[in-house]
Amino acid sequence: MEELIELYLFKNKNCPLPSLGVLQLTEAHATALYAEGKIEAPVPSIKLTESPIAADDFISFIAVKKNMSTDEASTMLIQYCHRLNKMDAYSETKLPHAGKFYVNADGNLVFKPIEIPKIFMPAVAGIRVIHPDASHAMVVGDKETTTTEMAAYYSETEDAVKNRWWIWALAFALIAAAAMYFYFNDPKHPSGFGNSKRIQISPLTETYHIAE
Repeated sequence: MEELIELYLFKNKNCPLPSLGVLQLTEAHATALYAEGKIEAPVPSIKLTESPIAADDFISFIAVKKNMSTDEASTMLIQYCHRLNKMDAYSETKLPHAGKFYVNADGNLVFKPIEIPKIFMPAVAGIRVIHPDASHAMVVGDKETTTTEMAAYYSETEDAVKNRWWIWALAFALIAAAAMYFYFNDPKHPSGFGNSKRIQISPLTETYHIAE
């Protein structure tokens, strides 16, 4: 049965096991390590999940491979899954080319995929190349455009902002001139700068007498 599970799994990317779950083969992505100048190969993984997938196709596969009826194939698969579900703690059942089933300390059936040696999936050299003049299609809101058009748009916008600096300078100058005008024409400030309040001179107090 282990050989049939592996054959079906590697062909269909999943293998339903009644009352246990589904073995799923997940394709991974390559990992780019630009700092190290290499790209690591994608490493596929196999997981036992609870995804509800009917086992009819797998049962038909077993029947063809074993040259038996589908009822016999169904019974064979159910009995195999029952044995897996009844394994003792720390017991294991191996799939030679995929991994192994085992029962953990909590009494749960777990599948651990086999680790593929790095020698069979070596990393390759990968150096990032930047093409500043390359143009790529992109969508902004609901409008289709290109990176070249967007770069030109932002460049024109930035230039327009830079060319209008004198407008802001003139506006600030007019505000300053208006403030000075109202200040010098305010009756509260008749003498311009400084404090315009007149100082009252108090009479001197004699602190001594001149002898005759």
